[in-house]
Amino acid sequence: MLPILNALTIALQSDERLVIDGKLAKNKIVELALNLDPSLLKLLLSDDQLKGHFFQDVDGMLIFDKVAFQRFVNNKSFLPDSFTQFKNKIGLSVDSHYLNESNDVVITWPYKDCVLEGGQTREDQKRSEVFWNETLAPEQVDTLLAPKALQNFVKYDTEGENSEFQLQDNDNLIIKGNNLLALHTLKAKFLGKVDLIYIDPPFNTENDSFRYNDKFNRSTWLTFMKNRLEIAKELLNQNGTIYVHIDHNEGHYLKVLMDEVFGEENFRNEIIWRYSGWNKKLKNNFERRHDTIFMYTKSDSAYFASYFEPYATKEEYLATRKQKLYTDEDGREYTLDTRDGGKRKSKIYLEDSMKRGKVVDDVWALDKLNNSAKESVGFTSQKREILLERIIKASCPEGGIVLDYHLGSGTTAATAHKLHRRYIGIEQMDYVNDIVIKRLSGVIEGDLEGISKDVNWQGGGSFVYCELAELASKYSDRVEQAQSSEELISIWDELKESSNLSYKVDPKQFDKNINSFNELSFDNQQRFLIEAIDKNQLYVNYSDIDDESNGISEQDKKFNQVFYGA
Repeated sequence: MLPILNALTIALQSDERLVIDGKLAKNKIVELALNLDPSLLKLLLSDDQLKGHFFQDVDGMLIFDKVAFQRFVNNKSFLPDSFTQFKNKIGLSVDSHYLNESNDVVITWPYKDCVLEGGQTREDQKRSEVFWNETLAPEQVDTLLAPKALQNFVKYDTEGENSEFQLQDNDNLIIKGNNLLALHTLKAKFLGKVDLIYIDPPFNTENDSFRYNDKFNRSTWLTFMKNRLEIAKELLNQNGTIYVHIDHNEGHYLKVLMDEVFGEENFRNEIIWRYSGWNKKLKNNFERRHDTIFMYTKSDSAYFASYFEPYATKEEYLATRKQKLYTDEDGREYTLDTRDGGKRKSKIYLEDSMKRGKVVDDVWALDKLNNSAKESVGFTSQKREILLERIIKASCPEGGIVLDYHLGSGTTAATAHKLHRRYIGIEQMDYVNDIVIKRLSGVIEGDLEGISKDVNWQGGGSFVYCELAELASKYSDRVEQAQSSEELISIWDELKESSNLSYKVDPKQFDKNINSFNELSFDNQQRFLIEAIDKNQLYVNYSDIDDESNGISEQDKKFNQVFYGA
């Protein structure tokens, strides 16, 4: 009989889903086990040794012991690679406790009670691999989610950009930085004050720029979404509404998650955005022509204004009325209102009715935005302003606050600006400067794109841009940009002398085992150094703003005092 380690390895290697680049993927194995994947269970049951080890006989029924299986697979003796072995030598491994055995919170483990920081930069694609299985104690999670210091404040208005200004409570805000941390930062000022949230998050497809572990697996994606939806709910006022844009990849799972976070009783609509235009042709099934937008409210007293859409043609209007068309002595066309028991009450003039329009239902036929459209800013997943106009007019009163924490190309902010709503946009990617700031500056100047003509937009207004103050992330950026092992060693020499080194790393052991580090691939060397950075030091907490080592300017300190009402 083979040793249990060998027997399990051989069995798992027969499932091609579990093999990536010729190696078994522990994270995928655990994910399938936790989901009670039928194929995996059949595989384990087919081997008597594995069946006896991982299944319990209860009155003649075999019960899979997924806790024992998870503990076995995650044991460092199972599939140790050079990277794992090196981590063990330098003290990065934490005692093998699971969530049901301790109060530790796993930052990127795909469980519902985890906190997933989830950055979206290209560098974070590599960083996310390292976060896998990394744990933070509860008090450290509190530190991670504590309000952050803000810096690099700039105001944009009709006079251009200005760093010398008075921050006002009613300023529109664009914040660059991790959206989970930014949302918790907003909590100090906007708790229960937001009227409307719209987000167009990553759809968990291979085309997303935000991907974890070769693809954003479902459980990790849901953890990412849950963390943000929970704090988003806190920011909504009692009359508030949230719209979440999604497609078929995760839509059904997201619906269940949102039922849990917001309550089934607060589900309002499943809006179908039916679009025409470019789409990939499918050979073996129907061509997909829609996305879904879930609408939930904070309570049953939510603000909602029925939205009317003008009739496109006379024929469309008559098709809905199904009434005979008459012409008066002035040549004006009309129908007769016969709702009162068939009695004629009044003339309904066609011209007026077509302008007044019809109440919009939950199927929205709006074309996608193609790259050649004037409204396009060259952003792949950019949504049309007319789509956001419907949402904002329906669920946010004029002067109310709109929040989008997946700002992307800035459509939500641009539309809210033209509709005289206040807005807060959060985006981590560097294109926030090249695309969003440029686009909103154009709005202030009176652009003619999107809904501008329909709402008679003449320009004006302002917004304030700022960033979460970075600290240790500067080290991670340098690691990502390094081109050689020599550069990484130089960065290590600085990191080990700084306060940004993770408490789990013993620098003496690293230096002692430098030869083992040199034997790692360059990618794994980068992975290790990124993991060695204290994640609670990626951004500066507001409570540490006066620490001179954080480099926050006196001017930015004053802005923070105004923002936090200190």
